[in-house]
Amino acid sequence: MAIEGIGIIGANKRSLVLANHLAINGFQIRIYDNFRDSLNILSAKLKWSFKKENRTDLLSNVETIQDYSKFKGADLIIETSDKSFEERFLYFSKILKEVGPECIVAVNPFIPIVSSLQKLQMLPAERVVGLDFSEVFPCQFMEVSTTDYTDVGVTQNFVSFVEKLGVKYSVINDRPGGMMERLTRVYINSAFAVLSKGKGTPYEIDSAMKELTGSKYGPFEFLDIRGIDYDYNSAVRIYELLPNRVVMQPDEIEMKLMQYGHTGRKANLGVYIYEGGEIVGENPVLPAIIKYLGLKEVDKTEIFSDIMIPVLSEAKQLASEIMIGEQDIENVTKLSFGWNFGIFGFQKKNPELFVVKEKSEFDNLDTF
Repeated sequence: MAIEGIGIIGANKRSLVLANHLAINGFQIRIYDNFRDSLNILSAKLKWSFKKENRTDLLSNVETIQDYSKFKGADLIIETSDKSFEERFLYFSKILKEVGPECIVAVNPFIPIVSSLQKLQMLPAERVVGLDFSEVFPCQFMEVSTTDYTDVGVTQNFVSFVEKLGVKYSVINDRPGGMMERLTRVYINSAFAVLSKGKGTPYEIDSAMKELTGSKYGPFEFLDIRGIDYDYNSAVRIYELLPNRVVMQPDEIEMKLMQYGHTGRKANLGVYIYEGGEIVGENPVLPAIIKYLGLKEVDKTEIFSDIMIPVLSEAKQLASEIMIGEQDIENVTKLSFGWNFGIFGFQKKNPELFVVKEKSEFDNLDTF
């Protein structure tokens, strides 16, 4: 059965990115949210986006709804919200009464699919997959997760749908955090570790990484666009599922920024200050929460190495744990972070930058 009609749960940044791409590719979409204001804002953003592309005709492909019965006839339901199990139980128990027996359910990837199946037993295990993608570099890459319960035909049908979107993808076995979130976690945490050790300011670190990776954004710009609250909550979820992996532990600096309400570009204040979506300065609270901020200017290659060596280590861990190919990890790191190469590509190109060095004075700053 070809996927044509798609229902989306949640009016948020992820659903905006997804709806825009789906509409351009000719799919019919209905987006549900409890809050009418959220739906109105999403509709206005979509209208503006289509107008700029001279494609206002696409507005007829998208409908915002507050009635679960409007999901009737959907071939695919995509969950973009990050809600509690109680809230998810409420909307899935109602939505699944409205859709047909062949409708595929793509759940939010933050929580392992198996955990969702155990706690939300109304979910049809054979028709449930996980879907993850980057909002920073929209719809360049999609990560599809499946379980031992997922019907082979469902996987094939869903993969055919992703291929119609013209998006590169990987299909992996269901794991906490999958590939994308785990690699993102290490990338962001490693950047904060460099910052805490006094190896430059956010701007200097971002500039070094942009120059050496070819990305449009450095790790802190990436974080501000992604949303500090969204990223931190993702970090908490993953660390709860992988408590023995210290590299996944949420960073204290990020936690403090979130507590201050400095959630990134959407709030005009995150690691940077924003006006009209453009960076106009670094957050003035940073010196108060980072003891050694900008203590010393270091070579850009040292910054690159300190951030990328942990990412490479996690990539190797994932490859052995999930039994995926090198090309899958190349795709997720290159396309999700906007790099010129994937992590293994960078290692082959500059092997000297991936050699773990002896500890320097910056690793013992309290006695320096």
